[in-house]
Amino acid sequence: KVARCFADAGYAVAADSAATARLLGSSCGDVRVVSLDYADRRTLREAVRESGIDLVVSLARRRPESKADAAYAVRRMAVDFGIPLVNDPRCAEMLVDALAALPAGWAQRSLATPLEVRPWRQYLDQRTGASS
Repeated sequence: KVARCFADAGYAVAADSAATARLLGSSCGDVRVVSLDYADRRTLREAVRESGIDLVVSLARRRPESKADAAYAVRRMAVDFGIPLVNDPRCAEMLVDALAALPAGWAQRSLATPLEVRPWRQYLDQRTGASS
């Protein structure tokens, strides 16, 4: 559900193995395979930069048994490089539900110009129906 929602919202979905790409591709179409060498930090950083990874969703069913495990490595890579990481299935589902609830085009909207900052009192007045 998570990969399909991101794909439906217009995001590119990528996987770090062909097997995962095939599994995800059955529900969300085209999945790009990104080759990541978790053992070499320099090439890993370059591969992450070139592939444009903006979010990591890693929903391993069980805790990795060692640091050599790919599930551990992808999570560690996200943390080390400051990439947002979602590793809880319920949180991932809430994230895609929130994205789906946004008006069309909002998920890809660039926020280069920040949203208008309004006083907290204005929000409180809107909730209570009072006018300022």
